[in-house]
Amino acid sequence: MALVEIADLKVSFRQYGGTIDAVRGISFTVNEGESLGIVGESGSGKSVSCSALLRLLPATAEVSATKLQLDGIDVSKARKDDLARLRGRSAAMIFQDPMTAFDPVFTIGHQITETIQAHRNVAKRDALKEAEDLLLRVEIKNASDVLNYFPHQLSGGMLQRAMIAMALSCRPKVLIADEPTTALDVTIQAQILQLIKKVQAEFGMALIMITHDLGVIAETVDRVLVMYRGEVMEEGPVQQIFDAPQHAYTKQLLASLHASFEPSRGSDSKTPALELKGLAKAYRIRRRRGLFTDYSDFHAVREVNIALPKNRIVGIVGESGSGKTTTGMMALRLTDVSRGQILVDGQDISALSAEALKPWRKKMQVVFQDSYSALDPMMTLTQTIAEPLHIHGIGSAREQEETALDWLERVGLDRTYANRYPHELSGGQRQRVAIARALVLEPDVLVADEPTSALDVTVKAQIIGLLKKLQAEMGLSILFISHDLSTVKSLTDSVVVMYRGRVVEEAPTERIFSDPQHPYTRALLDAVPATNPKLRRERTFLTAEQIAAQTPRLTTLQAGTAPHSDPQLVAIAPDHRVEAYVTN
Repeated sequence: MALVEIADLKVSFRQYGGTIDAVRGISFTVNEGESLGIVGESGSGKSVSCSALLRLLPATAEVSATKLQLDGIDVSKARKDDLARLRGRSAAMIFQDPMTAFDPVFTIGHQITETIQAHRNVAKRDALKEAEDLLLRVEIKNASDVLNYFPHQLSGGMLQRAMIAMALSCRPKVLIADEPTTALDVTIQAQILQLIKKVQAEFGMALIMITHDLGVIAETVDRVLVMYRGEVMEEGPVQQIFDAPQHAYTKQLLASLHASFEPSRGSDSKTPALELKGLAKAYRIRRRRGLFTDYSDFHAVREVNIALPKNRIVGIVGESGSGKTTTGMMALRLTDVSRGQILVDGQDISALSAEALKPWRKKMQVVFQDSYSALDPMMTLTQTIAEPLHIHGIGSAREQEETALDWLERVGLDRTYANRYPHELSGGQRQRVAIARALVLEPDVLVADEPTSALDVTVKAQIIGLLKKLQAEMGLSILFISHDLSTVKSLTDSVVVMYRGRVVEEAPTERIFSDPQHPYTRALLDAVPATNPKLRRERTFLTAEQIAAQTPRLTTLQAGTAPHSDPQLVAIAPDHRVEAYVTN
């Protein structure tokens, strides 16, 4: 029996000056226990279609359909009480950003028990016990503590687990997961996907997985719907879609999944473009204990040594909290350094004043993860790109404007975009503007902090291709910070793996991926989503204790260094260093 039946669904949004057609006559069904993946880039109508199914669209939306049924009820004609029953008992939704889905002023326990009591006649004590059981079921070990936590006290991965628990609290017949892993690290993403599949099998639910990540589709679903600009381009079994795609757009999506680039041509210069020596960052933490206050240091980064050769791309990978971004921001002097040296072209800039640092700013630029918050919403694109030229007094106002227009074209945008504002652009277009602004001064070093993590697979390939092209043209040295290992593999020359503020392995990219030595590196690589449904597998995830236990043990002869009680970074091959315990 079909749980979801949609026929000729059309959704448009009224806005000033006309309407936008978001969904243009799509049809699909989902049967009991089935897994359907809806894949496509941003703006293709994936989320809008499922929001229409639950009547969650704003008042500006105009919805029409020949059939729009959920669990045998016509959603378009459903009364308020019917909708309340459908949203929870028949279908539950996991949203992309769990932080905005939870109410920040109530505890996790309160919000899950409230959901249970809204749909079932259960006493508060029983609802609270059920909430704890659900948290345990989604593998939150300290469930009794988490019940009393507020949303901001949990990490992204933990919050997503809590949201899955809340979705399961009403025992829905179909679970709709809307981009549930987009902002998560590769290891947390693998855990969440495995968890969703596990609870789906356990509860016998149907699953609709909305995503732009083909790796997620390969891991989780039986059938795929490919959408583009509000229409269905292709539909079929997941293996058939991956092995024999019929539509040109599907082929383009799959090609971008396997995009690769030529390695950089390195410089002969012995002096690195950027070198970090013994770089460390500690934050002072204050904790109240009754009448007294305790102070302690939190070590975000511990004695990091990284060299970025000229005209090379070095990747820094690791999960959230590993110290990647802090290291990148310290390299640019955007975050104060606790100790250590930052050498740019051999010159130490770690202790320079803000005034003395200004000439060095021209040599070092940054592209941030969130292009929307990185661009001034009150400035046009030309003003945004020309601003660094204005700050450093390069050229007349007319020359600055002309240079900005040239850079618009150079990053693949038409000059007609000149007077647009950031909110008028897509995520990929905004990231192109951010890249143009960073490179308009023609710097020697670029720090790219997760520049593609929130982008669609096709747009991601375009941005990576653009960075690679500009790097070759300008002789740039790029420090590329990411948790997306597939991007790192295709783009970088060498990789630095960070874990809990330390560098645990460093090697040429090819060697890291073919012969990882540290258990944490192997765990990261094992968590990378499959590129084909044939490669699906059950994964095991290492705890901090297991990683410590499996850290390599080397003799002084193998390591070429004196024994030490703590693990230290030692060379095991040319350009390959790994954290290991050194014994006699």
